[in-house]
Amino acid sequence: MTVENISVLLVESDDILRAIYSRIIARQVKEVITATNGEDGFLVYKSHMPDIIITDIKLPVINGIDMVKKIRTLDKGVRVIIMSAFVDVKYFIQAIEAGVKGFLTKPIDSDKLTKILREQVHEILLERQIEEEGRRRKEAERDREKSDYILRILSETTALFLQQGISDENINDTLGLIGEATSASRLYIFRRHAHKKKSVVSQIYEWVEYGIERQLDNDLLKNIPISSPSFSRWVSILESDEIIKGNVETDFPEEEKQMLVAQDIKSILIIPVFLQNEWWGFIGLDECKQTRQWSEVEINALRLVANNIGAAFYRKRVEFELLSLNAQLENRVKERTKELEIEVAERKHTEVLLRESEEKYRLIFENANDGIILVNKSGEVLMVNPRMVEVFDMIPKKIIGKRFCDFIDEEFRKSTKSILSDKSSEEFYTTVDITITHKNGHVRWLELKPARINWDGEMATLVFVSDVTLRKIAEDELNKLNLHLENRIREEVQKVEQQQQLLIQKSKLESMGELAAGLAHEINQPLGGISMGLDNILYKLNENELTNDYLVSKISVLFKDIERIRNIINHVRVFSRDQQSIQKEKVEVSKIVKNTLSLVEKQFNSEHIQIKINLGSKPVFIYVNPYRVEQVLLNLLSNARYAVNKKSSGGAGSSYKKKVVINIDVKSSMVLISIEDNGIGMKDEIKNKIFEPFFTTKDLESGTGIGLSISYGIVKESNGRIFAQSAPDKGTKMFVELPII
Repeated sequence: MTVENISVLLVESDDILRAIYSRIIARQVKEVITATNGEDGFLVYKSHMPDIIITDIKLPVINGIDMVKKIRTLDKGVRVIIMSAFVDVKYFIQAIEAGVKGFLTKPIDSDKLTKILREQVHEILLERQIEEEGRRRKEAERDREKSDYILRILSETTALFLQQGISDENINDTLGLIGEATSASRLYIFRRHAHKKKSVVSQIYEWVEYGIERQLDNDLLKNIPISSPSFSRWVSILESDEIIKGNVETDFPEEEKQMLVAQDIKSILIIPVFLQNEWWGFIGLDECKQTRQWSEVEINALRLVANNIGAAFYRKRVEFELLSLNAQLENRVKERTKELEIEVAERKHTEVLLRESEEKYRLIFENANDGIILVNKSGEVLMVNPRMVEVFDMIPKKIIGKRFCDFIDEEFRKSTKSILSDKSSEEFYTTVDITITHKNGHVRWLELKPARINWDGEMATLVFVSDVTLRKIAEDELNKLNLHLENRIREEVQKVEQQQQLLIQKSKLESMGELAAGLAHEINQPLGGISMGLDNILYKLNENELTNDYLVSKISVLFKDIERIRNIINHVRVFSRDQQSIQKEKVEVSKIVKNTLSLVEKQFNSEHIQIKINLGSKPVFIYVNPYRVEQVLLNLLSNARYAVNKKSSGGAGSSYKKKVVINIDVKSSMVLISIEDNGIGMKDEIKNKIFEPFFTTKDLESGTGIGLSISYGIVKESNGRIFAQSAPDKGTKMFVELPII
């Protein structure tokens, strides 16, 4: 036997009978409450309000009939069953007057008690069912009335946008109408924009119910970065064209909940707004009084508002473009006047068919900026709106009843069929771009955005169609421009590289010129000795004073000078060839310095530049390409010579002595080669740029600006570093730091 969710008050003074009756009653009902007298029975009823009262007539304090009458003053509809051991007419009359539902004579048969109790339980359950059905019917009627009202408001706002375009007044009026229709506490719009080179969102419109605090002037809702932790989750959802809804207390992370609770929000509904495929912002509904479940009607209504607002703002953006096409359209209208007469007749027929469908969708369907087409699960077209007729350039009777994919170009039919398949349980799909070709050969690009709906009890697909031909043409033009620009950039880069090679070649020639000048000084001295020795030998020969010993000694001296010239030339030949092919080797630092000086020392002496050298007390070895390090030192010495000569010629005075000091110091595992001059020096802003390619303070004939940049690369290649200390008119000290082995 099923135990029903019913409560029974049993009033019986006899403890044994009360226990027996309680067990029998408990087999059918969920709760049995007992009392021992009429007064207790009345008090128990007030506190528990049971569905059925079973009472004896003869009770202490107050009898059963009087107790029932007293209870009737509180609840006239309570069900009462009377028990009595006295079969007296007056008790029956009193029981009937008290409105009892049954009368049992003691001793009571358990089957009779079970039967009469079952009847009362059945009647109570039946009444509850009738009440529940009545409540549901009233709720459904309220929801239908609310749905009709919301859809009527949406029709009015859609017509308002279409007739008057977008404006602050229209948007505020729309928010007010939607807010009142949905009984929301607050309705608002946020827009995405740029602020201080960052992408942010800000609240720009708001409607609030009377007594609800406005948030339009809340600084926390202005310029919210889309990358902020409290908002990034929303951005990800909204950019995917999905909604955000729920109970603030239970459905949102702590960071988001803090901001929402600060605005007294209990429940929230957020719908994204798109301009074509671009996420523009969102529209939201707040409930600030109590938690709320958002109905599909409210969600769909807000989606339509979001679509209308997005379409209105997009329409405003392209109005200028449309104006430029008016002249062409006027000629087109004249040519198609005759065709339009036929299309107008067909459109009227279409309007008749549309009016036969549900009235609540008519205005939205007919006045949509985009084409709308309804396709059943077999892919056949059930309905099209006027904009769709224009897109296909066909009269409706040639569209309705045909397979939608048959109008689409072959290469896009497979992707279109996949989005129209009823195998997916998702309500919304991502957009897909396709093409159609008219009879005149004109190709149109269309963007399809399908949504799954229930139509006449079966699943169908509502496809929103936008003509994106102009956008596709613009994309093609942009791609062509990008390709042209890439080719131009590639050509310019090649030209710059050629110019750089020319400058590098010029720098090499300058270095060769300086090297040649130094070699001239180095070779002239031994050549002078050779010339003088040969003159002395000829003199002795003419005077018959030439002896073998004198000749041998002179020839030995001449060979030494020749050997010195050969060594200089061999060193220069190795130094001047491609150093990339020479491997690194272990070499003493002082040897590199000496070899470098051998190339320029005579030149420095001829220009009265004093060179001071401190090579250290102990030999220091490094693992490098010695000739590339010589190239670095030669460049630093050349810059030092230029600096002291520049200062000398700039009016330094007769007391000024041109000096260059070379030091070798050891610090931990590094050797520090420094070249210091007392020349013109540098300012900090110049010193910070000296290693940049092609930066120079010299004139065009004196330098190209790549010597130090090349030196920087050589030192870095050797796992070292090069840096400078300098002050204007105080001189410059260049450091080359290399690892010791």
